[in-house]
Amino acid sequence: MRKLITLLPLLLVAIGCTQSPAPADPSDILARSAEWETALNAGDIEAVAALYESDARLLPPNAEMQTGPDAVRSIFGSMIDAGLTGKLNAIETQVAGDHAFNLGTYILTAGDTVVDTGKYMETWHRGEDGQWRYSNDIWNSDMPAAGAGGGNAHLMILHEVDDPGLWLAAWRGDDSRHQLFEANGAAHVHTFQDTKNPHLTGLVISVTDMDALNAMLSSEEGQAAAAADGVRADTMKMLTEAE
Repeated sequence: MRKLITLLPLLLVAIGCTQSPAPADPSDILARSAEWETALNAGDIEAVAALYESDARLLPPNAEMQTGPDAVRSIFGSMIDAGLTGKLNAIETQVAGDHAFNLGTYILTAGDTVVDTGKYMETWHRGEDGQWRYSNDIWNSDMPAAGAGGGNAHLMILHEVDDPGLWLAAWRGDDSRHQLFEANGAAHVHTFQDTKNPHLTGLVISVTDMDALNAMLSSEEGQAAAAADGVRADTMKMLTEAE
């Protein structure tokens, strides 16, 4: 009996050591994911980067895998610079020890306009400090890739205008410039304006027929429309998607 009493504490310790750790609450992952969404929408790229491990891998659509904080700042910083905001919707989240995954869908918007929808798969790792961080982040669009199966290319046009209100009005209403562009190879056009310099404006265009769009822009009709809208032709810059 005396030996049993002596061994009992050791047995309890041994049993405790063999028990699996209590499962982590999936809400911890969802909370961290919500922090990512808040940071992106606030334009805080450093807060976004802080949510990733130093060797985290990013697998963006139509691009090579990238690794580390510089990749995070480059990829998501470009979204912030473009004025995009995002909304995440988790579908399934599971946690096993210090590892977890989170699967869901996303929506990217520019102002009130939806510019992309897609899905994502995240893996998370809990570090020695107890904080969960992304270890892998992969996402891809629901929309077809440019040039694949009828998918659209994208074009950006930047320019200054004489009267910002006049230019914006030309893109509003039933008989707007959207109709002119849609009739000439542009499936969708999103308008942008610099908050600090309202005269600096721009377009992001989803193009189905680049030849038709270029022909319209250089035609008398296109040039007359630009002049009527107060576009300063000498400030116009056209950017195409980088390969």
